[in-house]
Amino acid sequence: MHNGESKMNRRTVLKYLAAGFACLLWPTGSRSAADKTAIEHPFKEPPEYTKHVRCDNCGMDRNKWARTRYSFDSPHGEFHTCSIHCLAVLSIKLKTVPRNVKAAEYFHPENMLDAEKALYVIGSSAPGTMTMSSKIAFSSREEAEAYSREQGGRTAGFDGAMNAAMNEINRHMKSH
Repeated sequence: MHNGESKMNRRTVLKYLAAGFACLLWPTGSRSAADKTAIEHPFKEPPEYTKHVRCDNCGMDRNKWARTRYSFDSPHGEFHTCSIHCLAVLSIKLKTVPRNVKAAEYFHPENMLDAEKALYVIGSSAPGTMTMSSKIAFSSREEAEAYSREQGGRTAGFDGAMNAAMNEINRHMKSH
């Protein structure tokens, strides 16, 4: 050792490198409940939220996409979808207006909300299900507005969310 320098062994260097990489991979700081990175969607290893596992429109796993799943009645029977997009597509295919629509509560996907009473955030930074523009349901205005302030998007009722889904389908069909 020269001039007061300390010798750093290979093990110490590796320890510092590992700590540096860990800081990059696992950032510290608090995350709010509305932080999209704190919300797992889709679920990689989902719990069983529903026995109706497959979307009646596209076949996707509704437990994996539990935060955006729907169920509804029609004269043709009871249907279960992974998203409001598939709900809209299925209502077009069946030529029916869905009744008794239930939407999963985004933060608490075990809860199915009366879709008419839920408040939706449309076009936030949350990933969409079957669409580029997310449409997610909340049980309270306060929760939806807080989420919208942090993650963008606009709030609307069920009719607004369904209209947004139908407009996307119409735009898609016109482009083909």
